Amino acid sequence: MPERHHHHHHHHYGARGRGGYAHHAGEPGPGPNRHRLYKDPDRKVITGVCAGIANYYGWRDPNGLRIGWAFASFFFFPLPVIAYFVLAFVLKPGPSIPVYESKEEENFWRTFTTRPRATFSELKHRFRALDARLADIERTVTSDEYGLRKEFRDLERGA
Repeated sequence: MPERHHHHHHHHYGARGRGGYAHHAGEPGPGPNRHRLYKDPDRKVITGVCAGIANYYGWRDPNGLRIGWAFASFFFFPLPVIAYFVLAFVLKPGPSIPVYESKEEENFWRTFTTRPRATFSELKHRFRALDARLADIERTVTSDEYGLRKEFRDLERGA
């Protein structure tokens, strides 16, 4: 029987083998989304709004955003200033402990929040990998060789 070819991007994840993408496809995903927009009190200059926005988008250094906001405030006064203080009032301070259990969970939720189509595509590929894995298991279990091996094991055990 010819091997089914999946055009999907399993080769990026090592679709075969215990450590591969397909092997982990059915495992439960990350828990509830903890990716929220917060003020970042640990990296604040004024109230932590720019640091929180930078953290939300995964930018390591909030200084570029701070400079951009300052220029916007100069050229478009008073709207950026009002927006800043509204955000300072509305946003809650972020947690001081790590929000995510792993780097993989953080990447999943950041992508889910900022690029939902990419996350949907990844989940679609995971389900296809799971489907391929189930098809391999079904093919193995229903094969004559599997039944024959099971009978030999039963004979060796004395059943």
